[in-house]
Amino acid sequence: MTELAVPRRPTATHLSTDEVRAAIEAEIAARWPDGAAGLDAIHRYALQAPGKLLRPLLLCHSALAFGASLHQVLPAAVGFECAHTGSLLHDDILDNDPLRRGRPAVHTRYGVEQAIVAGNALFFALFTHLAECGDRGISDDRIRQALAVQARAGLDVCRGAAHELTLAGDFDSGVAAYMSMARRKTAVMLAAACQIGGILAGAACQEQEKLTEFGEHLGLAFQIRDDLLPYDDAIGRSGKPGDSDLRNRRPTLPVLLALDRADQSDQRALRHLLTTDTYAPGAQQQLSRLLRRSGALAEARQTADRHARAAGDALTRLPPGPHVEALKQLTR
Repeated sequence: MTELAVPRRPTATHLSTDEVRAAIEAEIAARWPDGAAGLDAIHRYALQAPGKLLRPLLLCHSALAFGASLHQVLPAAVGFECAHTGSLLHDDILDNDPLRRGRPAVHTRYGVEQAIVAGNALFFALFTHLAECGDRGISDDRIRQALAVQARAGLDVCRGAAHELTLAGDFDSGVAAYMSMARRKTAVMLAAACQIGGILAGAACQEQEKLTEFGEHLGLAFQIRDDLLPYDDAIGRSGKPGDSDLRNRRPTLPVLLALDRADQSDQRALRHLLTTDTYAPGAQQQLSRLLRRSGALAEARQTADRHARAAGDALTRLPPGPHVEALKQLTR
């Protein structure tokens, strides 16, 4: 394939990922201060326990790589964290998970009805925050383009979530159906964050395409690694219940690979566990042993690594600079 002829351009003043993250956290704290009441209090609770801030970091570094200032795109970055957090509020209700990031989930603390409304409001916050970039020097045309990308991505995320619900309990759905769901549920929003960062900074169409490609592969790697959290101590633990996927009978990639790779005895044990004993004492530990013995955990990890490498390869087609390098570091 012929290499794209990508011109070099000056980048904005270099800011480290830690500096960008601190700016995002400060902006969130300023918008939802201590003492907030009503819906704002729920939003503060949800947003003041930040996770990786991956989506806002992707947007900021993508924009900074093409000359925008952090001040110009910071509202959009916060908006992306709002939309992501809103989706988590709804996910926790759908999955009946009482914890999020190591503390009571929003629906546990405030009730299901309030959590639904708060999640809805956070989705709309992304659009208002994107529009706010116009007050900071971003042209109306770029904001219009960004809003269109975000609207399409939001619809895709909803389709992915609906697809995930239809897959529950369907352990014959196959890897292709899982990857299609994961692309919509997770990868599309990461790709949108990268593309919108490029749009707001005035990146060329070819550059936006590479940012989008990077975000899609990163999103798939991220989703697969998330699937591995309950089983693989080498990756780490999340702040939500480790048996959530088992209880909700999710056909995650490690499970689908194990059902395809395990011997007949272990396949029978897996199917019985996944369909009958999801709440049995020690079920999660038994599932972990079966997945490890089949080689599914190692294969899933390799698949995530391949997508992470593909994400890094997409960045080699962009003008080199500290913010492109920061994007690359996020694949690790």
